[in-house]
Amino acid sequence: MAGPRAKELHHVPLSVLLMLAGMWLFICMAALQYPEDLGNDPHLVEMGAGIIVFLTGLVRLSRPRGKETDLLVTVVGVGLILSGFFGDWGAEVIRWNQVASGCVLALLGLLGLMLAERSRDSGKPGEPREPGEQDGSTARTGSARRTARHTS
Repeated sequence: MAGPRAKELHHVPLSVLLMLAGMWLFICMAALQYPEDLGNDPHLVEMGAGIIVFLTGLVRLSRPRGKETDLLVTVVGVGLILSGFFGDWGAEVIRWNQVASGCVLALLGLLGLMLAERSRDSGKPGEPREPGEQDGSTARTGSARRTARHTS
């Protein structure tokens, strides 16, 4: 699969994982059966994080991404970890869900940063690697086409 966006396809699974993590943060209250006497405060924290993470995954799919999205996911993950440890939610299931979800998000953010560095080291998509080579295709440069026309 050659083309300018072929190198960026390895970011699609990461974006889908981010969107799934965002959806988990929306449904975790019902799935883990949080105690009803606590109110919605812990779930509001998770819903806010879920909105940010889901939209970040969606943005990563729809436009060229930068390291800002990965840093945002990492910060949200660390925030959830801190919320799990320092939030006085009163139920262990909430604490461990926030810590586990935060760890997953922080790792996904760091993985995205590592992938971005690897992509940057291997060259930007669309830039010719050798004179006349364009992303592995057999297309000729403008000067090669002019030379071929003049010699024919």
